[in-house]
Amino acid sequence: MAAILNTPRANSQWFLDLGAEIKNGNARVERGTGNVVSVEFAVLYHWHAALSEADARWMEEVFKTEVPGLKSMDDITPQQFGEVLWALGDRLKQKPAKEWEFYKIKRGAGGRFRDADIAELIKDCIEEPAHAFGAHGSPGSLKLVEIMGMIQARQVFNVCTLNE
Repeated sequence: MAAILNTPRANSQWFLDLGAEIKNGNARVERGTGNVVSVEFAVLYHWHAALSEADARWMEEVFKTEVPGLKSMDDITPQQFGEVLWALGDRLKQKPAKEWEFYKIKRGAGGRFRDADIAELIKDCIEEPAHAFGAHGSPGSLKLVEIMGMIQARQVFNVCTLNE
């Protein structure tokens, strides 16, 4: 929770004890009921801004491979987005997980990824900065995910917009 609350650098002693018992007066509050927190997290707390520019480019490359003629992620419709994800998922299900390959990393004869390839991927991820948090921090490749989250909030969760 310290990362979410930004307390590591705030020189703060405050913390959120997620395991603490919650009481209303002398009565213990029942746990796991209601959906207020889950709706809030599902609608507001997306971590898309934590993706790097390289991650955003990779996602765009995947979609351009799957949707011939696609010029920009802005041109993807919610239906196409879902179709691409289902197609990718169906392809993965055709093989056992230990045979899956991702990005440009290939498995060796024994079914393992080379340690050097994994280390290079981790190094690249560490060196690549995340997008900025804020109103315009999410990469364009995830714009549709944000829009679909809003649609889900209204049509499935039946919650109002932030303007209401």
